[in-house]
Amino acid sequence: MKIWPWSVIADLRREIDRQDATIYQAAQDLKTNIDSKRKAQNQIEYLVRTIRDMDEQIFKMGQLSSWEDMRPHFNHLNEGTITRKRLESDRIRELLQPELIKSYNNPKQIGSK
Repeated sequence: MKIWPWSVIADLRREIDRQDATIYQAAQDLKTNIDSKRKAQNQIEYLVRTIRDMDEQIFKMGQLSSWEDMRPHFNHLNEGTITRKRLESDRIRELLQPELIKSYNNPKQIGSK
């Protein structure tokens, strides 16, 4: 048997608890979105800095007349390229490694039902 003020109070408390859970989840989602946005902004800033550095090195090479004078700038560009390739390779490996381990640890039997 529901007593009017107490049942309303209980319903309101349940509604408050439900809203608190919704607010908490929304806050967690917002934090995740802010973190991913910040990560994307950092990647953009890194790429812009990299492009500017490459442009500066290429410009400096264009101002020089001999290969020996250009060599340090070329080496700088080459080292940057190698570093970026290594970072990209490591990123791809981090993505694929768990899947490869899972695949090789649970091989499917060919022809078995």
